[in-house]
Amino acid sequence: MELVELLEELVEEILLRIPPDEPAYLIRATLVCKSWLRILSDRDFLGRYRAFHRTPPLLGYFHNLYSRPGQIPRFVRTTSAASLFPEQVLGSSCWWALDCRHGRVLTRTYEPADRLVVFDPVTGDQHHLSVPTYPDNHLYTGAVLCAAMDASCDHLNCHGGPFIVVFVGVSIDDDIRASVYSSETQTWGASTSLHPNRHHSIVDSRQSLLVGGMLYFTLSHGKSILRYEFGAHRLSVIDVDTCLSVIDVDTCLSVIDTPGVLLDNMVIAKADDGGLGLITVWNNRVYFWMQQQAGTNDSDDSPRRWVRHRVTEQINTLPPQHYRSYYPCSREVIGFAEDNDIIFINRDERVFMLDIKSMHVRKIGERQPYRTILPYVSFYTAGTFSLCLLFL
Repeated sequence: MELVELLEELVEEILLRIPPDEPAYLIRATLVCKSWLRILSDRDFLGRYRAFHRTPPLLGYFHNLYSRPGQIPRFVRTTSAASLFPEQVLGSSCWWALDCRHGRVLTRTYEPADRLVVFDPVTGDQHHLSVPTYPDNHLYTGAVLCAAMDASCDHLNCHGGPFIVVFVGVSIDDDIRASVYSSETQTWGASTSLHPNRHHSIVDSRQSLLVGGMLYFTLSHGKSILRYEFGAHRLSVIDVDTCLSVIDVDTCLSVIDTPGVLLDNMVIAKADDGGLGLITVWNNRVYFWMQQQAGTNDSDDSPRRWVRHRVTEQINTLPPQHYRSYYPCSREVIGFAEDNDIIFINRDERVFMLDIKSMHVRKIGERQPYRTILPYVSFYTAGTFSLCLLFL
C-alpha cells in the first residue's frame, strides 16, 4: 500500500471519530485542506460516519411559545451551529409546530393559507399539504415519519425520501378522526374515527411517540393515550388515570396507574420491553412505568395494567424542585427524544436535558413557560461546501 493511501486511511479513521453532537467541528474540518473537504463530502464516508455513530444527535428544539419578534426564537439550538430554522422560512410568522421525527418537522401554517408543511431543516425541502376536512373540527395534532417503517431504512439519513403524515382531529361532538397522507401517492387516505367519552376527547400538544407499528398521542392532559395502528388503520384509547387519589408516588407499589399529581407532568416513551411506557420526574428521581398483562391471557386485546417498572436514585445534579413555579401554566417534564433516550426538564430558570441511560444532566436553554417542546435530531454533515458558510 502506498504511503499516501495509508495516510489517507488514517485521516479517515480520525475524522470518523469527530463527535456528531457538535456539527461545527465537522464543518470546520472541511476548511483544513482540500483533501479533508473531499473526504468529508464523500457520500460513502458520510454513510460510514452515520453508521459509526448510529444515533442522530440533538440539534435543538422547536416550541410554540409566541413572543414579540426577535425575543424568543421558535427553534432553540443546542449546538454552536447556526440556526437551522430561519424565522420566515415557512413564508409565514403564524404557524404551529406539531411533530419532529426522522429529520423532518411537521407544522401547520395559517397565513396566507391554512395548510400543513413538512419541512426538512437540513436540506431546506418543503412539502405543502392540504388540511383534511373533518366535520366541526376544532382540536388537532399530527405526526410525521419516514415511509419505510420496516427494516429497509435505518432512519440515519431519511432526507429526501418518502414520508407519511398522520393527522388527528377532534370535533365539537368529541369524535376523533385520523387520516394518513403518503408523499408517494400525494393523497390523503380515507379517515378512521372513534367516539370516546368526553373525558378522553381533548388532544394535547405534546409530541407523539412511535413504537413499532403504533403511534401514540396524549389526551386530556395525560389522563389517557390515543393509539393509532398503521396496519389496521384503527384508533383506540388507553386509560392512564384510575389512580387519581394517589399523591405520593412512593405509595404506589405494584399495580398502579400514574398518580393524578403527575399526569400533566409526564411523557410517553418506549419502555424497556419495547412497548409503551411513561416517564416522569418527582423529587429529583425518574419514575418509569410500563404496561403488563392484567391476566393470564397473552392476546393483544387482553386487559393491561400500568406497573411502576423502576425508579432511579436521586439526581443531585438537577436543581431542587419548586412546587410553586414562577410559570404556573408550564410543565416541568416538557419533552422526550424517542431515539436518544433523553427527557427535557424545565426548572430553576433553565431547560435541562437528562440522558435516562447515563443519568447525565446538561443545561441547554433558558427557562420559559413551555407546555411542551419538540426535540429535533439529525446528522448535520458537510455534504456540500455551502453548509460551511453557516459556520464562518
